[in-house]
Amino acid sequence: MANRNLINLFDFYLAGMLLISVYRRRRVYADGIRLFLSTFTRRRKVIGSLSENREILLTWDVLRPVCTAVALMVIQWLCSRVVWPTATVKVGEVFDSWWRTLAVVAAFVPMFAVDMYFLIRVGRFDRAETEKSLDQAENWLGTWKGAAVRVATLGYVNPARMVRDQVRQGLRDLGATVGWAMNWVAIQSACRLAFGLTVWGLWVWG
Repeated sequence: MANRNLINLFDFYLAGMLLISVYRRRRVYADGIRLFLSTFTRRRKVIGSLSENREILLTWDVLRPVCTAVALMVIQWLCSRVVWPTATVKVGEVFDSWWRTLAVVAAFVPMFAVDMYFLIRVGRFDRAETEKSLDQAENWLGTWKGAAVRVATLGYVNPARMVRDQVRQGLRDLGATVGWAMNWVAIQSACRLAFGLTVWGLWVWG
């Protein structure tokens, strides 16, 4: 272990955390894919309402942390495998020096703690209940039932507008949840960047 290259170990760490995270959230991803496919094939009116409000979810604040995390992993791999393939920071050399040990441990502990938090805390959503709500929305959007209710109430009750408002509010709530998760992804990326810079800094200094 003392002769292992800490830079390459960081490569394996990033790849391993990615695979474990995907495995831990496999059910969430599977339910999301099933929900997307069922909505795309059976709920065209709901899709139209969702597309009208897509700017609520697809914002740079949501996409930036994900892009940063992916870019960090790609840059680390390119630096260690392509740009500086001979770069070496041996584990034994790190722990032979107190200040190197302190620097690596101080950078590793926060990164590992945040990664463990992500692995332990896995979100859930009720696909069956969500599909039920979407089916109800599809049933009211642009159908004779919605038009009949609107006529009967002299326009005071517009089911189609109510459904669109509910969809928009649901997207806002989802956007807030996604934004919270993306903030944690940003923290995770910052911790990984700090550890990566520490390791590469030891190589430059050495």
